[in-house]
Amino acid sequence: MIRRNAATVLFLVLWPMACACERAEPSRERSIPQTLVIPEYQVLIPLNPLATTTLSARLVELIFDGLTRLDERLEVQPHLAVRWTVSEDHRTWRFDLRQGVQFHDGAELTAEDVQWTFDWLRALPRKSAYSYAFHQIDRVAATEKYAVEISLREPRASFLGDLRVGILPRHFLEKYDLTAADFHTPIVGTGPFKVKRQSEREIVLDANEEYFLGRPALDQIVATVYPNQESAWAGLMRNEVGFFPFLVPTNYDLLTQVSTVARYSVLKPYYYVLMFNTRSPFFQDRRVRQALNYAVNKEEIVAKILRERGRVAAGTIYPNSWAYDPATHPYAYDPRKALAMLSAAGWRDHDGDHLLDRDGRLFKFTVYTNRGDDVKQQSLLLIQRELFDLGIVMEVNVLDAAGVEILFQKQFEMVFLEMDAGGDPDLSYKFWHSSQARGGFNFGSYRNPTVDRLLEAGRRAFDRADRKTIYARFQRELFDDPPGIFLFWTDYLVGVNERIKGVKISPAGPFANIHEWSVEN
Repeated sequence: MIRRNAATVLFLVLWPMACACERAEPSRERSIPQTLVIPEYQVLIPLNPLATTTLSARLVELIFDGLTRLDERLEVQPHLAVRWTVSEDHRTWRFDLRQGVQFHDGAELTAEDVQWTFDWLRALPRKSAYSYAFHQIDRVAATEKYAVEISLREPRASFLGDLRVGILPRHFLEKYDLTAADFHTPIVGTGPFKVKRQSEREIVLDANEEYFLGRPALDQIVATVYPNQESAWAGLMRNEVGFFPFLVPTNYDLLTQVSTVARYSVLKPYYYVLMFNTRSPFFQDRRVRQALNYAVNKEEIVAKILRERGRVAAGTIYPNSWAYDPATHPYAYDPRKALAMLSAAGWRDHDGDHLLDRDGRLFKFTVYTNRGDDVKQQSLLLIQRELFDLGIVMEVNVLDAAGVEILFQKQFEMVFLEMDAGGDPDLSYKFWHSSQARGGFNFGSYRNPTVDRLLEAGRRAFDRADRKTIYARFQRELFDDPPGIFLFWTDYLVGVNERIKGVKISPAGPFANIHEWSVEN
């Protein structure tokens, strides 16, 4: 959610064959190396299998496999697990593993590796990105060499989606502390690519010849550092850069004039929200929270800043999900209604200075956002103007990665977040159920008993029709009692050199089918 400082831009280099300096073939014409650009803003750090953000996490996705995966519809599919069964009370799951899957060092993956990985994740602190899912596991047992049994403390319909986390090799990692800041151990997984070398300026991945889905068509991926995003963009224009994800709408539109670059677009399962700290005296009143939703022209943001490369948000459920309720419409832009609701809540211009006040206190607050996100910063400029027109002062404080602690410590009035909607609507439990307010990811301390009951019912129901009804009610309740200003969903915009074939940009991630990519010479 919060990125590091904007010192460098990272990118991935796709070599259509091995590096010439290591395997010279003078008789064979060699094509220009292709580059996958990832506009992150940090230096290269050692890979860690527990990485959840930044470039490290994206490379880790290429190195490890989970028991399950998400397809292009964000539906759970088998992966390392070929099948599963669940008990009648939906608390005990049995998974049968693929046989013959090898780690990159040649050792075979077995149920003991799965048990060790999940036991390790269960022991992580609650602030860990994995704690939400794995703290709910009561027991993991390798019942056979290729069979694992997992018992949950309570039924949860979304459980299968949590099992996408990469399985770690027990024999290789059990002697290390993966949470250590100085973790530098070579990484060994089962994924389509394996680590060859890594340094502060370069990470090299080679194709896994023994990958269980077949050897990748690409021989090598190299992550390195460009001095800045402009130079990486220039590399794309010169055909040195083969893959440039996370384009902003203006650059994406410019690519219509570049015949050597193909464009891809898909709605990302992440929503942008101005989250209220509901403990703040400004945002405890439901009428105020509703009024601020009416006060923001979300359509203008989508039109002017996103250039229609996205859509207005009505809540937390991904619009392309089976659980989305189209009957729950976004808040309309209605500043007059917003002002009337604020007045009813006691916020009026009592002294004629154009600013709203109540009990002698101005309606003036600070919103925190992260550095390096132009969409957020441009959106905040529009929102500042609209709120000021109503008599509300919103100041902006830009943070670097270290500022993430203000979320867990609740030291904010409002924060601008891009939040994961996931493959299952149950992810809303993580961010909006009151049980997650203390030490969890409900940063805004949002509490609504009806929302709690619906989220609890949604994770216990296993019939999809029943779940759809439950989450439709949840969306309506969240609309009536908003925990933030739900702004928009953005399109995932990617530029790819036309010579890179087989690319499918999926809501599940940019590299969901990377083992099928190839470079046309």
